Amino acid sequence: MVTLEQKIAQKQDELARLKEQSRKLENGQKIIIGGMFLSLAKKDAGIAKIVLDNIKKEVTKKADLERLQNVIDELNIVISKASKASQSQQNSAH
Repeated sequence: MVTLEQKIAQKQDELARLKEQSRKLENGQKIIIGGMFLSLAKKDAGIAKIVLDNIKKEVTKKADLERLQNVIDELNIVISKASKASQSQQNSAH
């Protein structure tokens, strides 16, 4: 016969497994959505600007900013190219 303490331990183990499953699902969702936004930002200067603005506001740890530096550089290039293209179009219209 299973004691009450054993039942409690089994339920706690089950809860821990379910919490781990939930955490893995949430992390996977974050990775997918983050990848989607990054892909969009690399194609669209407006989205790139939004992402960069939010990185500046939300990412405060030096180590995190260092990990993102190549992404920040890449998004700045997207914005710069779009700005140059816009200026070129304006100049050719005059």
